[in-house]
Amino acid sequence: MQLIYTLLVLSLISVTTAKADTFIISSPEFPEGEPVARLLKEVYRQLGHEIELVIRPAKRSLMEVNSGLSDAELVRVIGAETEYPNLVRVGEPVFALSYSAIVSEKSKLWLSSWEEIGKYRIGYPRGYRILDIRTRDMNAEPAKDPAAVARMVKGGRIDVGIAITSDAKKLASQTDGIVVLSPPIEVITLYHYLNVKHRRLIPKIEKILIEMNDSGRTKELINATD
Repeated sequence: MQLIYTLLVLSLISVTTAKADTFIISSPEFPEGEPVARLLKEVYRQLGHEIELVIRPAKRSLMEVNSGLSDAELVRVIGAETEYPNLVRVGEPVFALSYSAIVSEKSKLWLSSWEEIGKYRIGYPRGYRILDIRTRDMNAEPAKDPAAVARMVKGGRIDVGIAITSDAKKLASQTDGIVVLSPPIEVITLYHYLNVKHRRLIPKIEKILIEMNDSGRTKELINATD
């Protein structure tokens, strides 16, 4: 009986340890999410942890990490910690992301800066803090998601839609009557964020990312196709 009890206790400890070694990383869905997750999987592997990626709406994702329900946010623009104080940023960059303008193919607009965009009616996906900041005091309307932004442009409800470049190009290829302007309006650097309870891991994560960025391993993982 004592042996059975001991084995049961050891089994429970083993299960608990396995769960503790898995980090829940939250993120909104975006085309580059999978390669970025592949990169961070390698980073956490070197720390002795597995990761589980959960997809959430953009704002909810941040809220869950801030509350501790998730352990980390995949990547965000610098400054997320000002609104969500329980988020701690890893100092070494993870990825660069660009935003582009979507317009009607009949509009003949050619916009290359936020100053020019500010003269028009704007739509953008809800939950992207950088877009909240950039469009502050402009005639801007948040939408449910990038697809809704494309529909608003096509329907004439807005003059310019803003979305992650890869999303914008995908939508333009699937939707008649809209085009993506080139070059992108802005390219931003993204960082990995952890809930404050994991702050002691940050120096180790930074060290690994620096080594991977310098060696070219980051680019290799981001560009991998399998």
